[in-house]
Amino acid sequence: MLRIAVRVDASIEMGMGHLTRCITLANALSAEGASVSFLMRDHAAAFGRLVESAGHQLCLLPATGRGADPSADPPLAHAHWLPVSWREDAVQTSEAIGRLGAVDWLVVDHYALDARWEREQRRGAPRILAIDDIADRAHDADILLDQNLSLAMDTRYRSLLPKDCRLLLGPRYALLRPEFAETRKRMSPRSGEVRRILICFGGSDPSNETAKALAAITAVSATELGVDVAIGMGNPHADAVDALCRNLGRATLHRGAGNMAELMASADLAIGAGGVMCWERCCLGLPTIAVDIASNQVGALTALASAGAVDYLGAAASVDSERLAQAVGALAGNPARLRAMAERALEVTDGEGTERVCAEMARH
Repeated sequence: MLRIAVRVDASIEMGMGHLTRCITLANALSAEGASVSFLMRDHAAAFGRLVESAGHQLCLLPATGRGADPSADPPLAHAHWLPVSWREDAVQTSEAIGRLGAVDWLVVDHYALDARWEREQRRGAPRILAIDDIADRAHDADILLDQNLSLAMDTRYRSLLPKDCRLLLGPRYALLRPEFAETRKRMSPRSGEVRRILICFGGSDPSNETAKALAAITAVSATELGVDVAIGMGNPHADAVDALCRNLGRATLHRGAGNMAELMASADLAIGAGGVMCWERCCLGLPTIAVDIASNQVGALTALASAGAVDYLGAAASVDSERLAQAVGALAGNPARLRAMAERALEVTDGEGTERVCAEMARH
């Protein structure tokens, strides 16, 4: 039986995407007989219930120490995501793996950790899968997974990896839950008519883009338009969003929805951000009005817009509810464009990426 450790965190700032894609991979590996343990810092303990509810072991690393390492050369852009230095995190991770017993694979999905940290794990973890999507630091990994779409995907990791590292690049390897591929197979072609809109900005939505999108829908005159609003259980604006949905009257709020594939299949248009949900929406051919809520989303959204799969409006901070309302109105009145967006989105990913990643791990 394969023994696998996963080093990942989640927070309002980090969002939920790193954790959810790791849980998706862990579920698939567990279904093939592997034992998976998650190593998370204790400041992320509130999100640990997602790990345990999926049937995986959770080990919390204590938030003690001196904070991010000021002597790092060069300092990592996301070093502040750790409450300790990378060196202390490396020691604590090694100790945790020692208590678990040596593992066959270590999966790391964390912008604050790089090749220096990965090298420190080699004694307890002979094989390392690094999940990344910003290509801003070196890795000492056996497999590098970047499931995003990028205009420079084939070259941007060239100087950051060992020569024998296996690269899994692009949405072909997107870590999506199996219900997305299953739902895709049952769907009929989209008509281009807009009767229902899905609003979702991920698990945390710290700047409350959801409220902005609801204001845009309120400004759209088509009162028969149905709205589904999906937010994470950790959304800090949940009460305010709930009140907005009630005032709108035709919006249904879904907190911690476990049926996102169903909601996306039922929608004719989505309003949302980048991240993991890009590939979920593409798998189901859901046309999307998108904004970026973090700099690491810009590349993928730009590439998706270039492919004709999304209507990318730019940074969320520069897009107001009036601009969103204009975009909704323009697309709702253009069925041909919506059908074309759906077709382009379907070409991006088929939802089978998790199985492909598992197969690559089995080959090593």
